[in-house]
Amino acid sequence: MVTIERIIPPTYDEDGHVSFHSVTSPPDDSTAVCYMIPTRVIPVIFVPGVMGSNLTTLDNKAVWLLDSAGKMARDWVGKDASVRKMILDPNNTKVHDGGIIPTGTRHSEIELRRRGWGTVSYMSYGESLVWLENALNDFDTCKTGVRSELVSQLVAQAPGVETLTHDEVGLSYKYRFPVHAVGYNWLQGNEDSAKHLHAKIQEFVNHYIKLQFRCEKVILVTHSMGGLVARYYSEVLSQDPDFQAFGLREKVLGIVHGVMPTIGAAAIYKRMKLGIEGTTGLVAGSNAEKVTAVLSSAPGPLQLLPSSEYGMGWLKIKDGNKTMSLPAKDPYSEIYTERQEWWGLIDDQLINPLDPEKKTLENDWREFEDIIWDQVAKFHTVMRGKYHPQTYAFYGASDMYKAYGNIGWTHSSSSLFSDYRTGESAQASNLQKGSHILRPAAPPDRASRTAQFHLAKPEEAGDGTVSVRSGKAPASSKNVKACVPYLGVEHEPAYTPNTTRRFTLWAITKIAQNVKGTSLEYLG
Repeated sequence: MVTIERIIPPTYDEDGHVSFHSVTSPPDDSTAVCYMIPTRVIPVIFVPGVMGSNLTTLDNKAVWLLDSAGKMARDWVGKDASVRKMILDPNNTKVHDGGIIPTGTRHSEIELRRRGWGTVSYMSYGESLVWLENALNDFDTCKTGVRSELVSQLVAQAPGVETLTHDEVGLSYKYRFPVHAVGYNWLQGNEDSAKHLHAKIQEFVNHYIKLQFRCEKVILVTHSMGGLVARYYSEVLSQDPDFQAFGLREKVLGIVHGVMPTIGAAAIYKRMKLGIEGTTGLVAGSNAEKVTAVLSSAPGPLQLLPSSEYGMGWLKIKDGNKTMSLPAKDPYSEIYTERQEWWGLIDDQLINPLDPEKKTLENDWREFEDIIWDQVAKFHTVMRGKYHPQTYAFYGASDMYKAYGNIGWTHSSSSLFSDYRTGESAQASNLQKGSHILRPAAPPDRASRTAQFHLAKPEEAGDGTVSVRSGKAPASSKNVKACVPYLGVEHEPAYTPNTTRRFTLWAITKIAQNVKGTSLEYLG
């Protein structure tokens, strides 16, 4: 005769201390099975995409709070370029942790806020964080949870993907995987965001050690630009002499990337020229004037531009029977810092709307050039081909959500290409009309006339933002264990579909097997 003691899932106080509970049954002749809650912890840390983190001013006034579409609309629709330039300043903003905390987990708001959930978009990530937390810590339903289903069900038909084994699932249940989130200042460079990620990883790990859990490694799950932040942290910052002593790469068991613009996204060029499309554009900037005012001084978003690794000739300008393809050698000099020709990335007149008389125009342009050369080009170079040795990735590959692989400008008339520079008076962004852009077709000393160029629709499969060519780029690396295309995946809600959630859970379980040989391994 035995007494069965059933472990009830733990609860947490305001300081994150764990409490265990049990219920004792009446004595009978049953066989006792006791599921113990692990005391070895592997934090899972979610790193969001560009614009997916809440921001506040340095004096703690929330300026970018992603709690609801209605609130964002009230805060930003109608704001002109000058207001946006003044508020969304990378040097006067920081991460805000006061966002809404989603319900649906066993944890208190205080505990989840400690884990950073208030620093990321409730709209975009709230439900996904809840799902992942519950799926990774379902000790009371371990025999019927989602992981158990993945023993017999493939998460994708793709190279490197196989069903989980019973042993792999069993090993994963020997660890706790508390889900955290690290918002970052997406206006700043991804190098700065990687340093912020480092500080938060140190904080999270030390918290569990202080509570006497065994904790030394983390798993990173990323969305979009968050993948670049994580890769820089593990593969580049880890080699910095100032950070080598921390063993950054060794702290990471593995990384799961979702819809990462691995080698850049041509959509960023389009948005700088014509604004951000759809309802998102009403908040983030619906025309070049608003977008340029903010992003021309924001290294992070600019680092999403197509890199040299993206390839040459993706900007195509068709004028009658002539076609010009750029870049021929590099995008930084031929497109991004091209100041005179209309196809250059930005109109210098739009950089600083706070200076209507353009007294600081030359200095503003030099600062923009410095960002392109010192932060964008160099970032692209050091990131080339670098991935954590335990990397899993998924991307959108749908014809329903086409993305810009190439950018195509078309004019129907012939002989409108000119051999002259258009000059300051011919800045094309001032003449934008919807999906069109106008440029002067005669030198300034002749009668003025204009030529209208139409932007072609996106034509490459993707997720609506990142094209397949960029999404699948990790597949060529030996460090990437699986790089899976999914149909029906849109960029912003990439972690909403059941398919990508299950892939993420599968990948985390596979990554967890790397505890072998570390101090987290159970011996004997």
